[in-house]
Amino acid sequence: MDLYAHEPLGFDGILVHIEADIRNGIPAVEIVGLASTSVREARERARIAVRNAGFEFPQDRILVNLSPADLPKEGSAYDLPIALKILEKSGQIGDLPICAMAMGELTLEGEIRPVRGILPAVRSAASHGIRICILPFENAQEARILKAVQVWPIRHLAESNRILIEIGKGKTPQGDVQEGQFSQGDLPIGQEKQIPPRSPSLWLDLNESRETYSDFRGDERLMRALVIAAAGGHNMFLAGPPGAGKTMAARRFPSILPDLSEQEALDTASIYSLWGSLWTCSGRRPPFRAPHHSASMEGILGGAKPLRPGEVSLAHHGVLFLDECPEFRRDVLQGLREPVERGYVDIVRAGRVLRFPSDFQLIMAANPCPCGNLGMRGKTCICSPEEIRRYWKKLGGPLLDRIDMRIAIQPPKASRLIESRAVDVDLLRDKVKSAREIQNMRFKRTNDGMSKKEKENMGYSRSMMFSEANQILTCNNAHIPAGIVNDICHIAGSAEKAFLSGMANYSLSARAGHSILRLARTIADIDGENEITESAIEEAIEYRQFGDGDAVWPF
Repeated sequence: MDLYAHEPLGFDGILVHIEADIRNGIPAVEIVGLASTSVREARERARIAVRNAGFEFPQDRILVNLSPADLPKEGSAYDLPIALKILEKSGQIGDLPICAMAMGELTLEGEIRPVRGILPAVRSAASHGIRICILPFENAQEARILKAVQVWPIRHLAESNRILIEIGKGKTPQGDVQEGQFSQGDLPIGQEKQIPPRSPSLWLDLNESRETYSDFRGDERLMRALVIAAAGGHNMFLAGPPGAGKTMAARRFPSILPDLSEQEALDTASIYSLWGSLWTCSGRRPPFRAPHHSASMEGILGGAKPLRPGEVSLAHHGVLFLDECPEFRRDVLQGLREPVERGYVDIVRAGRVLRFPSDFQLIMAANPCPCGNLGMRGKTCICSPEEIRRYWKKLGGPLLDRIDMRIAIQPPKASRLIESRAVDVDLLRDKVKSAREIQNMRFKRTNDGMSKKEKENMGYSRSMMFSEANQILTCNNAHIPAGIVNDICHIAGSAEKAFLSGMANYSLSARAGHSILRLARTIADIDGENEITESAIEEAIEYRQFGDGDAVWPF
């Protein structure tokens, strides 16, 4: 039996071939192939677990090789495949002519504990033609998200022989394993466990937010800006005094976003699996992440040991909300430039570059000054000019230049708070869905009309990194490749004059110019216009006017 494990390498990973050799000599177990301390400790866990599972551990010299040998291996997920390979080589379980993947941590009693990173491991196995996966019972439901493989759940090492016998007979796993399927000698006395019920859906919605704009009392201008941002995937900066509704508006933002596609949901679930908590994933709903302002660089971008994705990756295909953003460390805020621009983050470790996807929608919120009273009628700002300058300088021009929409929020009037009229959430969702459908059809026509050479000359595109190879366009206007901005966002006549005038009057950068065109394209889609109008250009420019300079507060 060709047995494999999986070593994560950023978002992707590599299959590790498990080999074993048993020969006469002084009893010992040696593991080679750049195994870390946690992997080398598997020999002691396997020795005790094999005996407690009713097998006999070979009293010979055992060599276990993890191939490729030049790749560092980490984690306890190698326990189960190492034990299975030793049992196979000693003739205690069947040697089948199959390729299989096994992962799991062993306890001294022989139980199989769950491990993280199961979903990307199963995806990697399926891409290499491996159709049999022997995985911890608690990880089985996660692995079954992918229907291309047979997932054999195992709770105790004693079950391994029965599983291999059934595989050899050509049987397939039928749902969850039931207690009645074990023979009396399969499990040691006292090891029986109550099997958790299977969820009716493979996609989990345990963390799906129930907050919507039905209880929000923001003005119409703010609601229109939120719909535009949701329809086009545009980054947004909300500024206003404390209690104006910035946080409330941002936290309800995912409620008007469309569901993820099957591929997007699978990518997001894989990241949460690598993080070690798939159960907090929102399934087909876009993820929403709101880290505290004390978060470290590793917590936001990814890192630590063992390497885990950061908040920018956990928000992949969703929303990253930075509340009170000037309170974040400056290096953390400036570290967001590349993920926002590229849609992925590279983490360099010991000569290796590990990549995680980070195609998220950024929403930042801030007060006008440290005390929050700057420009507010009837209130006194106690901040000095230098304090205000330092407060805004933390954001920096390069990061703000990547924000398409800057919205200044005023507190709602008292009469608005007691109104019974609620926001029509279904209407907002329909507007966003309609605009997204228009964009998808437009991108599909453009993509189908391009030759392979034209696609190769297109230059950078976010979707080329983690999606289908033949898909070069994104699914929203905010990330239209620069090479085709002029084609998709064509302007003429009065719209062209308004664009040139705005670029000159406000001294906007080239990036800001493309941002205005993309944003105007979204506004036109929302309004049902085929061509970008002068009013769409003017509205897009208006969203760029706030936030440039040391301290700009329009009220």
